Amino acid sequence: MCFLWPGSAQDPGYAEPFDVVINELMVRPSPSIGLPEAEYVELFNRSDKTINLDMWTLSVGNRSRILPRHILGPGGFLLVTHENNAEDLLEFGDVAGIPAFPVLAMGGQEVVLRDAEGNVISAIRYSDKWYDSNLKSSGGWSLEKIDPFNPCGGDNNWTASKDYSGGTPGRVNSVYYSNPDSLLPGLKRAGSISGGSSLRLHFSKQMHPLSGWSPADYSAEGPGHPLWVKPSEPFFESVDLYFDYSFEADTDYTLKVTGNLYDCAGNIIDNNASETRFTIPVMPGAGDIVINELLFNPFPGGFNFIELLNISSSTFDMKQLIVAEMENEKPDPAYVLTRESYLLFPKEYVVLTTDPETVKSHYYTQAPHSFISMERLPKMNNESGRVIIADLQLNIIDDVKYSSEMHSPVLRDKKGVSLERINYNRPASDLSNWLSASELAGFATPGYKNSQFSDNPDPANNSVGINPKIFSPDNSGNNDVVHIFFDLDKPGYTGNITIFDSRGRRVRRLIRNEFFGTSGTYSWDGRNDHNSQSRLGIYIILVELFHPEGDIRKYKETVVLGGRLR
Repeated sequence: MCFLWPGSAQDPGYAEPFDVVINELMVRPSPSIGLPEAEYVELFNRSDKTINLDMWTLSVGNRSRILPRHILGPGGFLLVTHENNAEDLLEFGDVAGIPAFPVLAMGGQEVVLRDAEGNVISAIRYSDKWYDSNLKSSGGWSLEKIDPFNPCGGDNNWTASKDYSGGTPGRVNSVYYSNPDSLLPGLKRAGSISGGSSLRLHFSKQMHPLSGWSPADYSAEGPGHPLWVKPSEPFFESVDLYFDYSFEADTDYTLKVTGNLYDCAGNIIDNNASETRFTIPVMPGAGDIVINELLFNPFPGGFNFIELLNISSSTFDMKQLIVAEMENEKPDPAYVLTRESYLLFPKEYVVLTTDPETVKSHYYTQAPHSFISMERLPKMNNESGRVIIADLQLNIIDDVKYSSEMHSPVLRDKKGVSLERINYNRPASDLSNWLSASELAGFATPGYKNSQFSDNPDPANNSVGINPKIFSPDNSGNNDVVHIFFDLDKPGYTGNITIFDSRGRRVRRLIRNEFFGTSGTYSWDGRNDHNSQSRLGIYIILVELFHPEGDIRKYKETVVLGGRLR
């Protein structure tokens, strides 16, 4: 049985989306700042209508409860809470006490208000980040909507209460001010649902529940308009399109929005972001996708990330892949990259992290939409570890063993500095193929070209060379390493690469008895065999090659280690 305190009996009006909004949440009522220790959800009628809430439902997570009959007048508030807390909140206004009212989960959850026909009226996905205060998130303070007339503002439109009591149940929020949303929505990406005839479009913002759900609003290269469409509830951030047409695998198509779709605030879709590419993906093989950058020791308050790069000519779906730590040659734990289809096109990057917004606040990125928000990521020990990318059958696609000792020795503090792959065509197992991200790039480059990237030089056939002739390992991103490259006339060589100073003393045994391919590159970042930085000066790079047929070759190259070392 539901209990209601009190309500007026007026003729109800028909409610449209956002006529009533979720306006305040008390998630952690204890320890109390001044309010009763009671969780509540505050509803606010922002319209000029009188609305009957009879048989409406309020969902918290996957649990839904029916609201009692209550007439909510224009500008009116209703506090929804557990029946045991109803009397405690009565002094603040109208209260609906619900038996077994769901607990508001700490950390975050979805809260959805629907009318008697099941139509979404208001929906939020709250988070502890909305408090913007560690003190207030610990308890006693409510989350308040800044502007109730901006219904889908998310974290930009919610914050912790500023009221001396910890909240404002039943009255205007303490943080209220006009906070309009004028940002235009656009298409973010497309994904494959199943088979080859249905797609899911993802928008950059929440769209209005009454917007753009007609087949005439979309057109795909090939079949034209879909047969029918189905928007995703309750946030309307994506829409599924179903075609009477079979798209070909690994073939690029273009899809356009042809209608005037609009977001919750009424902003029409941006013409410059109204089309996207898509394809039917194929399965990747070993080496098609590489682990290109790792952050395993983040800044305080920061989060790890793993950057992947598709170096093939095909397109893959990230929901078909896992990321895992390898323990005793077993992937444990392993996590699927995403439950939603996410297409990774040739030469595109994707960044895996549990907190994209924090990573983007710590580092510049040229591709803010290239992040996948994961519930969990391998822990990635600060000192060393092993990370793999594999398909769902555990076929390994790329495998990286990392260590803090792979960072540049000139770094005094390695926190917040990523390890970048110098060249994605070189093997991950080549330790000389990894280097600390440049300081000038902000110590990481998530979602775009690595600051330490270097192409393989193109030596003349059957030769060995170096580039550059002068290098300065100061982590500036400019000639931080010297590359030793080779192009041999036949396979089968093994070899050594040794670095000597100008007086002939061995400084670094870079490669020892390693099997060479017919061409490739190794890199030296200036460190010696003791893992400390070598002094400025002239160095000799000796390359020795041995072939089973008796062919022995030696190459000497001179390089200058210069620059300002710190």
